[in-house]
Amino acid sequence: MNADVHEQARKLIASAGPEVHLGGEASPSANAWLAAHLQTCASCRAFAENAAETIRGLRAIPIAAERSLVLTTQMRVRRRALELQRQRERLWLVSVSCIAVTLGALLSSVALWRGFAWLGERAQLAPPVWQVGFLVFCVMPALVAAILLLARGTHCDSHLADQTGSYRG
Repeated sequence: MNADVHEQARKLIASAGPEVHLGGEASPSANAWLAAHLQTCASCRAFAENAAETIRGLRAIPIAAERSLVLTTQMRVRRRALELQRQRERLWLVSVSCIAVTLGALLSSVALWRGFAWLGERAQLAPPVWQVGFLVFCVMPALVAAILLLARGTHCDSHLADQTGSYRG
């Protein structure tokens, strides 16, 4: 037989376990090929039997960890679980807040639109005039906040450069 066939059988046994020919993790066609090959090849059959014995021997060895290792691991797992739970809670809070802000913005925009329309009618203004007023009224707070944050950000950048001495803006 070809050496590549034996190598392929050994790789299959090593990767999927020696029980692969008994319905292991490999594909059905690989299982069938390996079962047929093991019936005709004594060296590969011996390799599979040795692998199975080795795995059974390793599984029979009891592994015990020190109590301090177990306690430390449990503490870290609990800490990580608590951290993940807090992260989920924060994400839920941010999601609910975003939904509330969106609904509030929609409702207030509708109310403002109607208010500007009413004022435009009372003052006998053309619709484009009160609509521009509505736009300016809605956009102005965002522009003022952006300018303030930009001014504050510039101040923070210079403050950061003063503290670390390594900031290059």
